[in-house]
Amino acid sequence: MNSTSQIELSTPSATILIVDDDPFMLRLMDLILRDAGYEMIQARSGDEALAIIREQPNIDLVISDVVMPGMNGELLRESIKRLWPQCKFIVCSGYPDKCWDIANSGEPIATLPKPFTSSLLKERVSEVLASPFL
Repeated sequence: MNSTSQIELSTPSATILIVDDDPFMLRLMDLILRDAGYEMIQARSGDEALAIIREQPNIDLVISDVVMPGMNGELLRESIKRLWPQCKFIVCSGYPDKCWDIANSGEPIATLPKPFTSSLLKERVSEVLASPFL
């Protein structure tokens, strides 16, 4: 067994856009997921995220805070899913009721409550990227 091929097989390959108005959360998620092998892009607002995805429509996953000034995470998700239905999406929030409301909206939506551990973040990203429904 070649250990090099094992490493290549276990390295994730996806481009992830993280959207949060909190610079600390952006940096934290970026570090955790970049360390896990993902290509990372950051945006500080919904409008900035839409501009980025228009320029780079090959983004595999968007992770967005729900509560942000201007375009919130729910509206950003709706806009992206309408234009790029194949793009996966995770909404995250420090407000448990926001995640609950979104998760129970009648369509499959991946949520991530804040605070989260690095292992939970990586696990949720893996699940969503592997799912044909999210």
